[in-house]
Amino acid sequence: MDPRRTADTKRSGLVVRLPRHTLTAEAIGRRIVGGSLKPGAVLPNADLLAREFKVSRPALREAIKLLAGKGLLEMAPRRGTVVRPRAQWNRLDDDVLNWERGEAPTESFIRNLFELRRMIEPEAAALAATRATPEGIEAIGRALSGMGEANFTSVDSIRADLDFHSAILTHSGNDFLATFAPAIETSMKVTFSIQRRLADDSKRFLHEHALVFYAIRDRDPNASRAASLALLSPAEGDALAGLFGTPDRP
Repeated sequence: MDPRRTADTKRSGLVVRLPRHTLTAEAIGRRIVGGSLKPGAVLPNADLLAREFKVSRPALREAIKLLAGKGLLEMAPRRGTVVRPRAQWNRLDDDVLNWERGEAPTESFIRNLFELRRMIEPEAAALAATRATPEGIEAIGRALSGMGEANFTSVDSIRADLDFHSAILTHSGNDFLATFAPAIETSMKVTFSIQRRLADDSKRFLHEHALVFYAIRDRDPNASRAASLALLSPAEGDALAGLFGTPDRP
């Protein structure tokens, strides 16, 4: 990838050009996450890398700092810049998640993401049932209404769905759980492109989300936890069905 390329991101109809160090970090990061640069590998010296990516030495240093912040690289005395073990990567970082999935997520990637969601979201829903303020419950309900008002496959519906799950984490009353909201949102974005490919049952979709909201609104933590778990299982099946093109249920 040429780091001089223009990003596809658009804001207000304008194309946004990402800084060269960001694009260089993406190129190197994709090599690391994709396995071309394996844990323990030492990056080529700075002059070679700068020439390869057609960037200045300062831009390259910024790129390496960015990747070090994501846990992918570290400076090793007398060795240079080394790829860190996978267990030390920040796997919930937006960029790392997107680089790992590549052009399309794998079955393993989808199952791992839903395992994570089952560990986090049902307990967040149970906490929200006991701790969410009236304003928090209103925010969750507002997101549910947004899903009902939008076409199932529309961007507005997807945005409302993301808001629904993020609101539950944010209003769980646990600051640590709330920090998972961006990662859960990113994981959902990763699977949405395929999850709704075959899952066109909007009534089921709304009903499952409504049950979570009603349980939280009624201050019933056990029902909230159960409803959240019941929502995630078919959602994983929809994602796998979209991946393989055939119905699948975990």
